[in-house]
Formats: sequence, C-alpha cells, structure tokens
Amino acid sequence: MDDGDARVLVAGLVDRLHAHTPLRVWSLIVTIFGDTVAPRGGEIWAGTLQELLGAMRIDAAAVRAALSRLARDGWLDRIKVGRLSYYALSADGRAAFGPALARVYRRNRPGVSPRLHLFVLPEGEGRNGVRDQALKSGYGSLGASVLVGTSESVPLFRSEGGLLRLDAELAQGRPEELVARAFDLEPLAARYRAFVSDFTPLAEALEGGVSLADHEAMVARTLLIHAYRRLILRDPVLPDEWLPDDWPGEAARALTARLYALLAPPCAGWIARSARCRDGELPPPDPEDGFRFSN
Repeated sequence: MDDGDARVLVAGLVDRLHAHTPLRVWSLIVTIFGDTVAPRGGEIWAGTLQELLGAMRIDAAAVRAALSRLARDGWLDRIKVGRLSYYALSADGRAAFGPALARVYRRNRPGVSPRLHLFVLPEGEGRNGVRDQALKSGYGSLGASVLVGTSESVPLFRSEGGLLRLDAELAQGRPEELVARAFDLEPLAARYRAFVSDFTPLAEALEGGVSLADHEAMVARTLLIHAYRRLILRDPVLPDEWLPDDWPGEAARALTARLYALLAPPCAGWIARSARCRDGELPPPDPEDGFRFSN
C-alpha cells in the first residue's frame, strides 16, 4: 500500500460520514473542541474550523450555522474582533466537557467494579425527554420511571427537580439477569464491530509505513474521535464479568489508542501551522493532554 491508498482510506471515512443523515455539523464541532481546542486554551478562530471541516466536504455556511447554534445553546461564547469571529468554550461548556473527555481518552476500563445507581424519574412534563437522553447515554431501564446507571455513567441529572437517586448493589440474582433486563447491548456491540472494521485498514496502512499529509491526518483523527465518542458515551461501562465474552468494546478502545498515536505527529504539524486563536497560534496543550489513552 502506498500514500495514495492511505488517502483513499481517509476519503472513504469522509464518505461514511456523509452517508449518515442528517449530518450534524454541530456535533463534529463539539468533537473538534474536545479533541483539539479544549486542551489548548479553549478558543479558536472560525476560519480554522471552516478549513478543517471544509476538508470533510462541509461548506462554510453549514459551519457558521452550527457555530451559531452552539453559541445560542450556551456551549460556546462568540468573540468578535473586527470582521473575524472566534469561539471559546463557555463556563457551562467547560463543565460539560470534563466527564466526557475523561471517558473518551482513557485507555483502559476501570480496575474496580463501578457502583450501581438507580434513578426514579419525576412525574410530569419533560420526564420522557430526560429518559430518552439517559438511554442514549448508556443508562439502562428497569421500567418507565426507573433507570439504572453506574458510577462511570456520564452525569446527566445534576439539576432535575423531583428526581430520586438511590445507591444500590445486587443483593440477589445474577448480574447477567440485571444486564439482560436493563441494557440492550447488542446494537452497541454491532456499532463497535463496524467501527473496528472501518478504522483498522488505516491503522494497518500507517503501521506499514505509508504517510498522510498533515490536513489528511487531522481529518482522520477528527473522524476517529467523533465516531469513538459517539460509542463510548453510549457505553454503560459495566464490569468485564457482566459483559458477553465477545464484547468488542475493548478492541475498539485499543484501536482508537493505537491509531491516535500514529496520527499524533502530523496532526501536531497541522495545528501549529493552521490553527489560530486571537493571540495567534494555539497555546501548547495542557500537560494532561500527553496522558490521553495512557490510563
């Protein structure tokens, strides 16, 4: 395989991005902020985002609309300097990114069994919306009003009035029975397997000595983390002994760490040359950034 073949692989990843409709540009921007912007000061020029997303065949108008939505929803603050627009994580955005980033960039599953939590949803308007959001974020269901999560679940319920939370443990029965009743794992397992199938050829090509241009590497890394983020944040992160023997989540995690490391050098080159904030180049990454996928 040569460098041209690697570029074809990256183009195939972009094709798969566009095959999923609707294309949520705002979600891709969230990925870029988490992966590239948050560790480097939290602010970026809109033109940098347009350049990177343009390499994924997303036009500037769609980028501007997505940035406006994120600012309107309180994720980002917009800063105007003359005719230029810069975007920075808001206080709420920084608070929300912390738990999600910790989940995405950890290499290994937790070494201790997480604690179980039961959530009894409040009655009334809005309950179904909270329930749907929780089920999309790795929580399980034990009935219309009762959800189950673990201490590894991404926090969702900090300000929901009327919500009851109970710490729990399995005192009778087998963990497999609880998992079967509360969690529908097969759709997530299928998506993990598809993820491994999609990204393994690029990892093998780079390990075989082919190279990518810096902007192609940034596209590949953004799509890698975007796809993995959408999986790991739906994963209930159950103890290994509670999962099926062929659970593919660990293979996906290992592949993500492997490919992320391969893409790191050219991505650093692109960031240094192309990414800008109000002060010019983005600041060096937070020291914690060097420990991504290391624990």
